[in-house]
Amino acid sequence: MLPFVRNDIRAKLADIYLRDRNNKLAAEQLEAIVRDNPTDAQASYLLGSLAYDQKDYAKAEDCLARTLLLKPDFQPAYYDLAGVQISEDKSSAALETLDKARQRFQQSFVLEYLSGIACSRLKDYTNAVRHFTAAEIVAHAGETNRLTVPFYFQFGAACERCGDYEQAEKNFEKCLQLEPDYAEALNYLGFMWADRGEKLDRARELIAKALKVEPKNAAYLDSMGWVLFRLKQPHEALNYILQ
Repeated sequence: MLPFVRNDIRAKLADIYLRDRNNKLAAEQLEAIVRDNPTDAQASYLLGSLAYDQKDYAKAEDCLARTLLLKPDFQPAYYDLAGVQISEDKSSAALETLDKARQRFQQSFVLEYLSGIACSRLKDYTNAVRHFTAAEIVAHAGETNRLTVPFYFQFGAACERCGDYEQAEKNFEKCLQLEPDYAEALNYLGFMWADRGEKLDRARELIAKALKVEPKNAAYLDSMGWVLFRLKQPHEALNYILQ
């Protein structure tokens, strides 16, 4: 059988397996395609995406980087590669990947959001806030479905680390409007208020809700201890700290 015919059959089989969510068999077909034709960018991209889903980040990075060498105008591969690099704790490399995308393509929510995440991982919170702000503006222009709980949580955390507590509060409140029982945001906002000695009764309510979701979470127990101490209830606070 001619190689191009064989690879066409493999590609069709891979598509069938992907539709059937049989990623293992799909990967086997894609691996065979890449062995026969290392310049097949689509097969490399799909292999990278499958590896990313399986948290095999080293393989995913290799496949996605090869995809961009073969097809430098393929926009999704930049964002997937940056996501992999962030997951590998290579946020500086992720920013380099995103800068390459920025030079080629128009501004997008994903580009700005991933840039914000990468900057946050590098503790460059000023630039993280700048990118999250840009991402929100882009989303409001036509992709409001992008403004999710994780987005506002990351945005709020970056604002808090920058010392912009007012904006942090707004973002955490937006997060909780979307998901009132989101424990991480409940605890973060409650602890932020407690740490600053502000809105202590409301802070206690939020932390209590977080503990209702995760009663044994050590961070949330610590937060409750702190807010009770701030409320001048040291004996009750000690009980939570000991837990």
